[in-house]
Amino acid sequence: MMNQQQIGRAGEHLTASYLCRYFDDVFTASESSRFDFLAVKDGCNYKIQVKTTNSPFVKNNNDWLRWDIKKKISNKDNEYRVYGEDEVDIFAFVCLFLDKVVFVPNKNVGKTYQKKVEFISEIQTLETLVSSAQVVRDLKL
Repeated sequence: MMNQQQIGRAGEHLTASYLCRYFDDVFTASESSRFDFLAVKDGCNYKIQVKTTNSPFVKNNNDWLRWDIKKKISNKDNEYRVYGEDEVDIFAFVCLFLDKVVFVPNKNVGKTYQKKVEFISEIQTLETLVSSAQVVRDLKL
């Protein structure tokens, strides 16, 4: 069984493989960055944050997946910080047991991202990447 660090690393590698298929350049960010990858296409930069899960939960007799987007603020009880649109352009939500990545622009995403396993299993990963990059590019222009 994989631990959290191994799950996260596997999600980053799966995401990187898709990023390399679409972007001109892909760089790994430093540990202190609020994003995991900096990708470049046609002179436009994209900051990508990876969130990975490997375990569904049951809700109303359906299997669901959830990714927490908020980060706990150090030394503060019950205070969390979300990723600002200036910090992350695109989220990569990874479901390891399906080998799927859903790319979503960081626009009104909220504190968690939840989808049914059935929905994620039908996703075309590259299509979500291309459409997310286009939305972000349009917002930057």
